[in-house]
Amino acid sequence: MKKILVAVDGSKNSKKAAQEAANIAKCMLSEVTLIHIRNESSKIPINQFEVISYFSDDVLKKIETEQKEKISKLKEEILNEAAKEFEEKGITPQKVVLKGDPANVICDYAEKNDFDMIIVADKGHGKVEKFMLGGTSDKIVRHAKASVLVIR
Repeated sequence: MKKILVAVDGSKNSKKAAQEAANIAKCMLSEVTLIHIRNESSKIPINQFEVISYFSDDVLKKIETEQKEKISKLKEEILNEAAKEFEEKGITPQKVVLKGDPANVICDYAEKNDFDMIIVADKGHGKVEKFMLGGTSDKIVRHAKASVLVIR
């Protein structure tokens, strides 16, 4: 396995997957990319309870900009936290943040960039967790062209 893609979302299980991925990458001398997907549910609503009608356009733009900055900072923190697991083992992972449906984006990214393996946690921060595997990890297992290792 020369190229490993590790999906992270900041959840406890995702951190465990990053730890296991770091061990595997060190043993196999693999190139690692950490990927975090921002899906539409990552948006912070600003129009709940119709509060939006009380703000001017300038205020709304300022709120939206602040929200985007907070989300961007959070995504960066998630990747940096996961990267520590690899850096402790002498591996410098690449970091990627993309937007869309997590499973679809991860599968597409892995295929387009010729990854040999995808490592993902069994359950993460998804809205609804399935019984055996999380919805995202289950979809990745079923649709990825690369090998998939699910960490429990």
